Amino acid sequence: MGVIGDTLSEARIRRAVDLEDVEAATGIRVRYLRAIEAEDWGVLPEEFYVRSFIRKYAQFLDVAPEPLVEQYRRREGGAGRGGAPTSPFARTTSRRAEALRRRRRRQAVYAWAGAAVFLAAVVVAIVLLASGGGGTGEATGGGAKAGAKGGAVAGRKHGGAKAGARGAGHPTTVALRIDPTAEVWACVLDAQGKRLVNGVTLLPGEPAGPFHSGSYTAAFGNDSVRLLVDGKVAPTPSTAGPLGISVDPHGTVRELPKGRRPSCE
Repeated sequence: MGVIGDTLSEARIRRAVDLEDVEAATGIRVRYLRAIEAEDWGVLPEEFYVRSFIRKYAQFLDVAPEPLVEQYRRREGGAGRGGAPTSPFARTTSRRAEALRRRRRRQAVYAWAGAAVFLAAVVVAIVLLASGGGGTGEATGGGAKAGAKGGAVAGRKHGGAKAGARGAGHPTTVALRIDPTAEVWACVLDAQGKRLVNGVTLLPGEPAGPFHSGSYTAAFGNDSVRLLVDGKVAPTPSTAGPLGISVDPHGTVRELPKGRRPSCE
């Protein structure tokens, strides 16, 4: 073992704590704790998660975490792992990944088709209002108001009800629930940056939430999660590695690039 593993192992033994007790307190699986003590870094996920694990483990044992994290950074900076890092949480096979890519392409086609239909409906509504509402507006002074109401009704009929309700100017909150479909590491923050899920491993059958906030940012070890936004299943990006997402005040889910994902460190 090295400095990191020796320090944590000796501190745990002095406190007479089993690895199972550490797992229960920190959410870090026993096999990863054992790998950290042995400094068997190849068993662990990419560096981003390993730093979080080392910090949580050290804090639990009342050991200063930053020197150990810095020692790990220096060690990885010099040695590196080579190639693109992958997460042991990932469950996506190449066949499944290809199927998911095909599904996303179909969803993109449907989205474009829906947008085209919506825009056509808006154009038709504007033409009808312009051709039929001018004379009445001049005679009664109320045509503009009636036309606006008619436009709102037309928008709702063509899928604009949700956008209208969200854009009414009233403060809104979005309900978010996370259902793991396989073992997955999770870090979830609300609109104020409060940690709702503090960098722990979630298991199937153990949902997190529902939470209520104006928006969310989240990072997951893989795509084995189902997101329920305002009680409805939301489409999530598919990936063979770690995943980052945001949920805006309208309940729209978007993928976050690696540099903008929360870490719960």
